Amino acid sequence: MNYIKVTTTYPTGGTLLPNAFVDNYMIRANGEYIKVYIYLLRMVSDGANFSIPCLADVLELTERDVTRALKYWEKESLLRMELKDGVISFIELLPVSGNPHSPAQTTKQEEPAQATSSAASKTTVKDQTITGAEPIPAMKTLSPAELQRKSEDERFSYLLYVCEMFLGKPLTCTDMNTLLYMYEDLRMSCELIEYLVEHCVSNGKKSFRYMQSVAINWYEANIKTPEEAKAYSKNFRKEYYSIMRAFGLNQNPAPVQEEYMKRWLETDGFDLALIIEACNRTINAINKPSFPYADTILKHWKDNHIVTLEDAKNFHIRQKAPKTFANNNNQSNMHNFTQRDYDFDALEQQLLQKQFADELMEN
Repeated sequence: MNYIKVTTTYPTGGTLLPNAFVDNYMIRANGEYIKVYIYLLRMVSDGANFSIPCLADVLELTERDVTRALKYWEKESLLRMELKDGVISFIELLPVSGNPHSPAQTTKQEEPAQATSSAASKTTVKDQTITGAEPIPAMKTLSPAELQRKSEDERFSYLLYVCEMFLGKPLTCTDMNTLLYMYEDLRMSCELIEYLVEHCVSNGKKSFRYMQSVAINWYEANIKTPEEAKAYSKNFRKEYYSIMRAFGLNQNPAPVQEEYMKRWLETDGFDLALIIEACNRTINAINKPSFPYADTILKHWKDNHIVTLEDAKNFHIRQKAPKTFANNNNQSNMHNFTQRDYDFDALEQQLLQKQFADELMEN
């Protein structure tokens, strides 16, 4: 796993938000972006490293959400990123100015951008392609009075009513802000939003945070109609469903689960049979499906250059094989003690559980 070092040249005073950030940046930013920025401050105060997958798990976001947040704050000149082989390797938090987009900060921020992106029109960061195109719109938070005025729009008012019917409860201001974000900022039609909510609820997902992630995925896929959304949903990779079934999950994968599977299949290049074996071992080890735990198993195999199911079987056979000594002639004289039998599967399971727990503790 690639860990990212976060540094800054100014004192943070613990995990304290500068007043200039609250006054000039926080109000305009998406709440998810603010979570990422505050967590970066937390990392700086501890002098700790982190990885994008672990940060996504801690904040209950997708890796794509985290990457978008980092690009947003880079554009706002509050941080500077350096890339190595297309992967973020270094982040510096810049001083928070009382004047957003000040020329001095913009110049400092653009220097590494020219160094890393002048040779190409796009740069891939952790499986996410970041182009010079306009980033995903940030969600605004309107007051109840402002939301009331927005609800005077006949189509939006009907959308609110339909969503309440699907959910079986009144919508909160946060829910209404999320729907308005889809309607105005992501420019989704009422028909498409209605299908999105129905699609999520029918799959047992009533969280508006989940719906927002799905909406952003559809926005990036340029989905404009319910028909296109239905075709997109049916075109989930067959491998994804095989992995979900291996975990005993009979549902569409959530965005964060998709990102795990995409990385295993496309970035790491694992054979599908090997991934399913990792899923089976996860269930055997902790008696429940866990994408992070299966990821720990696959990382362990990758470190040992295991890329197929046959490699994994041979690896475990070698683990179970009894140890031999080079000097067999002197074995009876030098080793007059009772040999111990070890359950190497159990030992490996303990090691993986410890690694999994250590990653959670670190992040």
